[in-house]
Amino acid sequence: MAQMLDKIKERLQGLKGLTSALARPRHVLGVDIGSYAVKVVLMAAEKGIPMLKAWGYLPLGLGPEASAEERKARATDVLRAFIAENGIGLKESATSLSGNSVIVRYVKFPRLAPSEIAAVLATEAEPFIPFDINEVQLGFHVLGEAMEEGQKKTELVLVAAKKELVSARLEILQNAGLNPAIIDVDSFALENVYEKRRGPATPGGAILCLNIGHSVTNFSVMENGVTRVVRDIFISGGTLTKAVMKALQVDAAKAEELKRAHGLVLDAAQTEQALKAGSHEILGVSQALAAVIKDLVAELRRSVDFYLSQGSERTIGQVLLSGGTAKLPHLAEHLSVELKVPVSIVDPFAFLQRPPADLPAAMAPAFAVAAGLALRRYGD
Repeated sequence: MAQMLDKIKERLQGLKGLTSALARPRHVLGVDIGSYAVKVVLMAAEKGIPMLKAWGYLPLGLGPEASAEERKARATDVLRAFIAENGIGLKESATSLSGNSVIVRYVKFPRLAPSEIAAVLATEAEPFIPFDINEVQLGFHVLGEAMEEGQKKTELVLVAAKKELVSARLEILQNAGLNPAIIDVDSFALENVYEKRRGPATPGGAILCLNIGHSVTNFSVMENGVTRVVRDIFISGGTLTKAVMKALQVDAAKAEELKRAHGLVLDAAQTEQALKAGSHEILGVSQALAAVIKDLVAELRRSVDFYLSQGSERTIGQVLLSGGTAKLPHLAEHLSVELKVPVSIVDPFAFLQRPPADLPAAMAPAFAVAAGLALRRYGD
């Protein structure tokens, strides 16, 4: 995926009708529809210089008991309002999928041309998909040729998304007045951000991307610009909030406030300082968060071990942390110690010559997927 699954026909060929042969603007509106908020990014070039033209962090303001229909309606409303208030005339949009209704598999098919793979995709893909094949949209991207048991095979990325999830995303965009031009996968959208920020000083080894959202953590491993492992983990920002709620017996709003204010206590010196200050609240929050982070790290290690087992030369050189939870105090330092690799927090707009002055730095990591979507272009 050096081209990062460049076109929807290559990436999700089963999602027909999302593109057409008609000429369209090169830019798209990146729309990341989360369970907590909708993130929107519009980028465009001025005299060849990329600029952030508009951004929006649009909380849904719904409790965990809200139904899927309520969430869909609310996402439509906040998105429509944002477009109107900001006078955005661009209709072409890109969005992405993740979660337990999306499956990404790296597989080897008999050696075939892409057109031949498309013809036999459903039959060949069925053993790899844990859903009824008739309930999913299928797509693929050819990575190249590989040898297996002395035979040449075609190595590819296989993507399956439940039709109901795809339909729900399309409905939100269309009801907000947008044309759904591209449907991506969250982890693949993050590749665009990495490619923009990669420089000659990038450490060796593979890159572990960790995008911690409210309900899902997107885990992926990029090797030489190609994503080799994709997994969604259901230990996330919401899990951390619930842990604080339970430990301190507070409501969700207060737990969120405490979580973001205190974060993790890293060492004995910080613990002693908190005790001297009589702040048992700080320690209670840290202990609740640490228990959840321990489970997250265990899941990460399993996925990393799987990746490393595929070749003795494989290593993890760094971790890129993004998502709304990335700025949790001391999380990056804690993960660096646990995983024994450098961890840095992603600013998806750092490549811009003129960074947005009105976007708080603490919010920037939450826009990683939306920024990656906004970097998509027609004809690239």
